[in-house]
Amino acid sequence: MLSVLALATAWTGCATAPSRVAPFRERSDSAEPGQLAGPFSGDVVDAATRTPVVGAFVYATWSYEAGTGFIIPAGAREFAGTTDSRGHYTVPAMPHVPGARLVEFNLLVYKRGFVAYRSDRRFGDFGPRMDFAQQNNQVALERWRDDYSHIRHVRYVGGGVAMAALTQWELADAAEEQTARNRTTSSPRPSSGTLVVSAQLLSEQDIRDITKFDGKFETGPLQDEPDTATYSSQHFKAIGREETWDVALRVWRLPSAKASERYDELRGQMPAVDEKDDIATKSFLTTAGEIRGVGFVDAGRGVVAIVTCGTSICSSPDQASAMAKAIYAKLQKLLPAVGVTP
Repeated sequence: MLSVLALATAWTGCATAPSRVAPFRERSDSAEPGQLAGPFSGDVVDAATRTPVVGAFVYATWSYEAGTGFIIPAGAREFAGTTDSRGHYTVPAMPHVPGARLVEFNLLVYKRGFVAYRSDRRFGDFGPRMDFAQQNNQVALERWRDDYSHIRHVRYVGGGVAMAALTQWELADAAEEQTARNRTTSSPRPSSGTLVVSAQLLSEQDIRDITKFDGKFETGPLQDEPDTATYSSQHFKAIGREETWDVALRVWRLPSAKASERYDELRGQMPAVDEKDDIATKSFLTTAGEIRGVGFVDAGRGVVAIVTCGTSICSSPDQASAMAKAIYAKLQKLLPAVGVTP
């Protein structure tokens, strides 16, 4: 039987209080408990680069109970929004519901290409999250990797009408994963243990320095495929501009022979290639319509990369080449030791 003391600490005056005591703090730098009703605010960043994640889906839910001796569910409320151009989110306060007690609040942040964030538990071990704050909350989204399970992730994200529509694509991947669980895969391994993340190699400031672009970008992985141990991408989408102002980077980390093969495949897919070979082992320049691209391979490091940019932001082939050279310079610092892998 629940003791009188337990009842007293579980509720702030059960007969009159409209909500349970929040299990999270008001702010990360405060010991004061938060308010389940809100409002809530925070910033969402890419865990690898600490850059804002724009357009992430922010989904908040409140749960209610009613009754004293016989407790019954009394409905739920929800709010859906997105992060702004600074990666910031705000969730308005939920008004008091007459005759009901507010007993739970949960926040979910979701964007394709990343591991989702929940205010109540972690993805790694499904254990309780202890660092959520009502105001000025900091959300660092980890990039999705190929060794993560979509089945487990869908379970972690949870249900609801809004989330079901948003995660429809992932349900298909989870189903495919389920049918393939008893089959072995043979994806190539990188040439060493150091992972290469595209966002480490090209930043918004790099682009501005080279192109003199004065606008802002929405950044994040491309939607062609998730980041893996052998592949990484970064999309710089110019906010309020046409696609010809966008920049994208794709990077593959493979054993040396596989890297050379991937480079040859990539070069063969381009409509018009001008062999330059002025970056790394081999390189090329291509222009297709309103898109410029520069690809290169460093066979020793087992890295293949291609950067593409629209002709509005890269007004000349030299700017696209300068971007690729800046990327390669960072790659050399990231992987200083060259070890050829057979």
